[in-house]
Amino acid sequence: MERQIWMSRLFSIRYLTWCSLIMVSGLIMGCSLKTAVAPPTTAVAPPSIKVESRERVQWPDNDLPGRFQQYWTLRQAGDASGTFELEAPHVREMVVWGRYEGFCKHVRNDWLSIRIEKINIITEQLIEIDFNMVANNKEKEGAKRDIFFRDSWLFFSGQWFHVLKDPFVTGDGLGK
Repeated sequence: MERQIWMSRLFSIRYLTWCSLIMVSGLIMGCSLKTAVAPPTTAVAPPSIKVESRERVQWPDNDLPGRFQQYWTLRQAGDASGTFELEAPHVREMVVWGRYEGFCKHVRNDWLSIRIEKINIITEQLIEIDFNMVANNKEKEGAKRDIFFRDSWLFFSGQWFHVLKDPFVTGDGLGK
């Protein structure tokens, strides 16, 4: 008798309807949080940021300096779509587009140039670039200041991609 009551509740139309609604709404909400493709980039290219290297700095190949300069030029311009295309595929998969776009909107128009300090080859496919972003000092007119960055770049499918490492944008890797 008790089993029949339990079975009738389990398969009641009302119960199945609520379960279906919850599953569908969860699916819709989960799919709407991420986007695999960024909106198209703008047609007008921003002026390139100047990149200088110390004499002892050796780039691993001839393609990376151009990709590096392109990425940071687009970041300076606040072009989220352009920089998103230069992010590593795994970064594009785990980043919520709205969060990434908001991150890129913080345009740094005080950036003047980049001075490469050191290139660390971690593996043949992964390198780190230590550099200083030379910027105007907002507190002292005419003065400049250095902002240190450590960038990671991944060689994947014949191209170099930037690896964004910012927990405020990428989350903890578990979608949070």
